[in-house]
Amino acid sequence: MRKMVGVVLAAMMAASVLAGCGSKTEAGKAAAPATEAAVKQDGTATADTVFPEKNIKIIVPFDAGGGVDITCRILSEAAGKNYFNGHSIIVENMPGGGAIIGQTNVANAAPDGYTMLAASAALVTNPLFNETPYETSDFRSIAMLCFDPMCIIVPKESPYNTLEELIEAAKTTPLKMATPGHTTSPHLAGVQMEEELGVQFDYLHNDSANVQLQQVMGNHVDCALLSAGEAASTISEGSVKGLGVMSENRAAATPDVPTFMECGYDMVVGTFRGLSVPKDTPEEVVAVLDSTFGEIIQTEEFQKKMADSNMPVTYKNAADFEAFLTNYADTMAKLKAIVEAGE
Repeated sequence: MRKMVGVVLAAMMAASVLAGCGSKTEAGKAAAPATEAAVKQDGTATADTVFPEKNIKIIVPFDAGGGVDITCRILSEAAGKNYFNGHSIIVENMPGGGAIIGQTNVANAAPDGYTMLAASAALVTNPLFNETPYETSDFRSIAMLCFDPMCIIVPKESPYNTLEELIEAAKTTPLKMATPGHTTSPHLAGVQMEEELGVQFDYLHNDSANVQLQQVMGNHVDCALLSAGEAASTISEGSVKGLGVMSENRAAATPDVPTFMECGYDMVVGTFRGLSVPKDTPEEVVAVLDSTFGEIIQTEEFQKKMADSNMPVTYKNAADFEAFLTNYADTMAKLKAIVEAGE
């Protein structure tokens, strides 16, 4: 089981990189929308579509300041009023229930393209691990914006200075690990570490990544897993120590932190950020959103703002993002059995 889950995750992430590259044309433009007949060459609606006629709202189901929130706000800034018939992208935070409140709001919204969800791993894991009034299939993918590898950090006062030291310690004594919530991406990455590397963790589940980080900085836990983009500033400031990043190559956001693979641990795991809409959103509206967001994501302004915020851009159009989510859901289903067996 350990080997199978590790292989599946590694293969999925490798496919993610290749698919992300394949979603661009040679000119660097967005890939063709799913329904080309519904949009003009410039990505705007055809005469019989007339979308949008007002601002588009993106619901972020987490507190402000986290990676999902930051990514969406950069997207909004890069778009300005230059797209979507001169209308704006409005970002609204709706935290609670580990993202369930915001996700439920979008699932119940009118399927007209004006209310979108900031999609993350929680869109898959919440219905899988919790009782929710919606399923992942109640949403339709529009675009992936970002894939951010997991990074393990420890307090600056920690006795562990290398990933190897932490791993060896955790093989003999359970270490306390802070997470942003039960069955979130960091928690599941910790579960995979237990399965793959034979380590032991006692989890302290919090309500957000910000609280999780405070637990580490306050020396209340031994370690935590969070995305490299979210960990970067605290590592560079010396507020915490970064011991390892779960990517094939070192993350641009944390260039001095070695990869798990460099240290001899074959693990490639991360979190993603994207956009979804209610499943019954009309094809012609999905086509406009697909095409236009693809154009915005690949602009120099968006790319630069993301780099400045330590957020790696990995673009996938609607079809490619949907395929990625299907693979991700299959992998999470395998991890679910492991989590439930350990409870």
